[in-house]
Amino acid sequence: MSLEQTLLADRYRIERLIARGGMSDVYLAVDERLDRQVAVKVIFPHLAADKRFVDKFIREAKTAAKLNHPNLVNVFDQGTADGQTFMVMEYVPGMTLREALHRF
Repeated sequence: MSLEQTLLADRYRIERLIARGGMSDVYLAVDERLDRQVAVKVIFPHLAADKRFVDKFIREAKTAAKLNHPNLVNVFDQGTADGQTFMVMEYVPGMTLREALHRF
C-alpha cells in the first residue's frame, strides 16, 4: 500500500517513494509544520502487527536520535498514526547506500 500523496500524522505530506527495504519503505515528504523536506521510514503493515518488531523499531529510532555525527542523518520524530509506524529523518539527496555499493 503506497502512502504517496497522503498526510501522515496530520503533519508529513508524503510525496513519493524513494527507497524500499526488507522491513520498510522510505518516502520523501514535507514536514508541513516546519516547512522542510524529510525522509519518512514506514514499516510494512505485516511487521507493524508484531509488537516485538515495533518495539525494536522504536528502540532503533531512540538510539539513532541520540547520535550526532556529520556522516549520520538526524532523526526528528517517531510515532504511529493511522495504523502506520514511522520514523522521520533528515532528508539527504543523492544515492542510497545500496546504489553506492553497486557503483563502486
